[in-house]
Amino acid sequence: MSPQPKTGPFGSWSSPISADMAAGKSLRFGSVCADGQTLYWSEGRPEEGGRSALMCALPDGAVEEILPAPWSARSKVHEYGGGEFTVQDGICFFVDAETQDLYALEPGLAPRRLSQASDTRFADMELDARHQRLIVVAERVDAGDGHGHPENFLSGVSLSGEGEPEALVAGHDFYANPRVSHDGKSLAFLSWDLPHMPWEAAALFIAAIADDGSIGAPTRVAGGVDDAVFQPEWTSDGRLLFVADANGWGNLHEWNRREIRTVEVCAADLLRPLWVFGMRSYALLDDARAAAVYFENGAARLKIINIASGESTPVETEFLSLDAITATGDGVGAVVATDTAAPAVARIPLGDGETHILRASMDAALAPDDISAARMITLDGDDASGGAVHALYYPPASASWAAPEGALPPVIVTVHGGPTGYADRGFKIKTQYWTSRGFGVCDVDYSGSAGYGRAYRERLDGQWGIRDVADVAAAARYLAGARLADPERIVISGGSAGGFTVLLALATHNLFAAGACAYAVSDLAQLQRITHKFEAGYLYRLTGTSVHEHESVFAARSPVNQAGEISAPVIFFQGADDKVVPPAQTRSMAQTLKENGVPVASFEFAGEGHGFRQGETIARVLQLEYAFYCRTLGLESADTLPEFAIENFETVQ
Repeated sequence: MSPQPKTGPFGSWSSPISADMAAGKSLRFGSVCADGQTLYWSEGRPEEGGRSALMCALPDGAVEEILPAPWSARSKVHEYGGGEFTVQDGICFFVDAETQDLYALEPGLAPRRLSQASDTRFADMELDARHQRLIVVAERVDAGDGHGHPENFLSGVSLSGEGEPEALVAGHDFYANPRVSHDGKSLAFLSWDLPHMPWEAAALFIAAIADDGSIGAPTRVAGGVDDAVFQPEWTSDGRLLFVADANGWGNLHEWNRREIRTVEVCAADLLRPLWVFGMRSYALLDDARAAAVYFENGAARLKIINIASGESTPVETEFLSLDAITATGDGVGAVVATDTAAPAVARIPLGDGETHILRASMDAALAPDDISAARMITLDGDDASGGAVHALYYPPASASWAAPEGALPPVIVTVHGGPTGYADRGFKIKTQYWTSRGFGVCDVDYSGSAGYGRAYRERLDGQWGIRDVADVAAAARYLAGARLADPERIVISGGSAGGFTVLLALATHNLFAAGACAYAVSDLAQLQRITHKFEAGYLYRLTGTSVHEHESVFAARSPVNQAGEISAPVIFFQGADDKVVPPAQTRSMAQTLKENGVPVASFEFAGEGHGFRQGETIARVLQLEYAFYCRTLGLESADTLPEFAIENFETVQ
């Protein structure tokens, strides 16, 4: 018989999930690809300072590390990276994290360097076997374009490791997904130009590959300013598949070298916001079928699409998320998660047979009652929201603790980044860190989030800082009204663009008792001056402005200019090496709040960029955030938490 739970206030419970477990002991899976029936993937290891190892699972299920320490595979193109490796015929090609050069890794041999270009970074590589080279996305960092921006182009890198990388296709601001046809005579790729982002205007081009390896004049097939293309893939007989959202949904399309047809018309989304290279939502099983992971009403589902007829067959799985899908043998490989099991690399059969978990992100066993499962909720937004708002709510959960009868929990409203991102589905150890201590967590898919079609994503166009703020405020009111949260103890937390929303929500609403920001956007004008090329035009669409007219809107929407309206305590976390949202943003905002008498604490971490990778940093941030909530909400914790100064806190108590 299980012991009766102890009674204690929400937010103060002891938990089996430590900060170290939630940080250093949890792997972060990146790209996944298949070579026949062998599955390969990259995994970030916070416990090893964020090193990204390469792994493989053989057809018999045996798992091996093929790129041992100190090697690390990571691309820095667009600063966000992705597309750090590929494999063909047993040879792995990868980007070295330190030098950003390309290497070939053959079984039993040390990595062999293919490029030596100190001013160029690479990502998203494709083997051109006919010309014994890789065709890759390249980014020449010191291009001298007059704006401090790098030059992006498609490059050819010889497999011999001799000669300089060759520029093959240039002229657009950005490139992605170079894909060589099976006969080696055609190249497909995506490109787009400032001020657009790829999910707004990525166009699909094809070009002939001549016998001498030169690339002919590209021809646009689909996409552009009014719609976007995602993930081109060739069939063996020369047809080209891709995802496009011209009808408002990211549906699968086919180009047969004469015309385009929509393979399947449905109100479901295969398009993904291409923040990192290598993202995939479908995998070709053969020339006739594709396995696709689509979002329907915000939920991820798997199906098999007959390419000729457009008919699809659902594949029932227990998984709430399936990322980086790739075809392998008679099934698919993917990074998967359920409500109760942490993300894992799995091999999923599409016929008879059982799913094989090849590598779990963590091996800690938790009691079922210690795990909080998400509830999908749809709530009514206000007039500023422009419609319904979606969110995931995680209630407090513990096998050892219960709250006093009638008590309501503190709730953390979390705001994802992007802002064109979406709340992760399935088990998240950081979320469980909070719920197992007696917090509720509400992860809001505010206006602009992916997974609900283009109209929902574009609902934020021109309205950033308005509709997102209205949506998180509506979520807070819903939680209080539904008695899912103590209305006096609702806090808000977010990073990057999510941090921007946090600060504006604190400035314009009195619904939140405190806020936590990681590498938060606070000054739009300053960010526009110093941000990196990939996002150099993003602010204009989000705010409904242009390069010529934006000053007044930027000033009005910048949290630093509304700091005088913030009275709730705020804690900041920042990477010292962040190139996306530089440290000056956090320093300026924290200093302004301090001078205004607002309770504030700020922490900057050496060696960290945009998104913390080191286990020590991740654990420290969790402990500091928890300690901050305990002090500002008046909670007693069972944990031993760090002591630190909160400026102005004693003054305003």
